[in-house]
Amino acid sequence: MTAGSTHGPVRVGVIGAGDVTGLYLPPLAGHHELEVVAVGDRQTERAAAVAERYGIARHGDARAVLDAADVELVLNLTNPTSHLAITRAVLESGRHVFSEKPLGTDLAEARALLDLAAGAGLLVGCAPDTHLGPGFQDALRLLADGAIGEPVFARCEAVLAGPEIWHPRPQFLYAHGGGPLFDIGPYYLTALVVALGPIARVRAVGTRRSETRVIGSGPLAGTEFPVEVPSLTTAILEFASGIAGTVVLTFDSASHRGGRFEILGTRGTLRTPDPNMHEGTAALLPAGATEWQDVPSRKSGGGRPAGVVGMVRAIRGQEPLRTPARLAAHVLEVMLGIDAASRGASSVEVHSRVDRPALLPAGWSAGLRELSPR
Repeated sequence: MTAGSTHGPVRVGVIGAGDVTGLYLPPLAGHHELEVVAVGDRQTERAAAVAERYGIARHGDARAVLDAADVELVLNLTNPTSHLAITRAVLESGRHVFSEKPLGTDLAEARALLDLAAGAGLLVGCAPDTHLGPGFQDALRLLADGAIGEPVFARCEAVLAGPEIWHPRPQFLYAHGGGPLFDIGPYYLTALVVALGPIARVRAVGTRRSETRVIGSGPLAGTEFPVEVPSLTTAILEFASGIAGTVVLTFDSASHRGGRFEILGTRGTLRTPDPNMHEGTAALLPAGATEWQDVPSRKSGGGRPAGVVGMVRAIRGQEPLRTPARLAAHVLEVMLGIDAASRGASSVEVHSRVDRPALLPAGWSAGLRELSPR
């Protein structure tokens, strides 16, 4: 199979038929630039249910997707510990792949996959794509235009109640490779890197509120399960540019307060929308001011489909890929460094470097004119 035809909609296969399909598939349905044609899962009955729900023609296991001759792009929506293995299988089958976050949990294997993709002329994209949201793009433009002068410090936080309150199967979120660092960390660390460039060094502390938690909803409600990783991580970041930042990620809040991201500059402070969300408005606090000023949106950007739509257009050679796996690999190295520092290392060097993705052009949309329903 030769990936990357230059004509017609990009035909997409999905591997992984869990809860996250409900975030990806509805906004992608019926759009003229792509067509979801197959879904596979190791639990084939789940794939069948997803296929029926979203009108997908074919379903089965992962091999059914990999053997589909017309599939050019595979969405890897499996659990985090399976991401790297599935991505490798997709690349070895000759397809492009867009993976849910994180890229994986093993840095050496992630780098090997980047080499494999480059050698095969294939594209690998990776969530999160929230930096493609209109409000975040507005914030990036203000930063690039010097609205706050030179950045000197950044702070990012996600203060969340534990996902066991609402998630029917939250055990993997507290197992090795999970926790707030690897579950929600990709959103906030990606936002930091996209805005301010690569991170060069980290220090960190990680704590656990308790050794076990209890599932609060669904068929397993009342089930106790172990907590294997920190449920709160705080880190000090040193960027390659020389500026500093902090990040706090926690599942230990008594209430769900959400996240924020602020960049302090020599002439003011910039606040972006929550990097865990596609929506929101940027705001400025000029030097000497006491009230934030909301920034009128230029409405350039998109919601959840933006990363996949951008990937489709990159496959067709229409625009650069703005969610590249090399960015996700850098964020993975940062997260692994934070994890190591939280377990006792005084500081950890981050050796990779990555360019910031280009801003979206004025009028870019993932869901309006370009992707109007059939």
